[in-house]
Amino acid sequence: MLSTHTFYRKFEDLPKDKKFELIESPSEPTSLFVIFKQLTEVRAQKKYFEDREAHLLGLAEIGFNQINKKNYGKS
Repeated sequence: MLSTHTFYRKFEDLPKDKKFELIESPSEPTSLFVIFKQLTEVRAQKKYFEDREAHLLGLAEIGFNQINKKNYGKS
């Protein structure tokens, strides 16, 4: 399967008219430009959720530390 990095590299190398050319797909009609836009959006959402996960895990760590201090005294 094509990696995201490879797709972006190949997409940038295409002539502009080829980026918008309709491609035949068994599941849905689309173009490489539509795929480019959707991948860009997915990558932005992925970054948001990775950042959100890190933030929530940081909060959880603070919570666990507070619970441990209450249950086992100050460490």
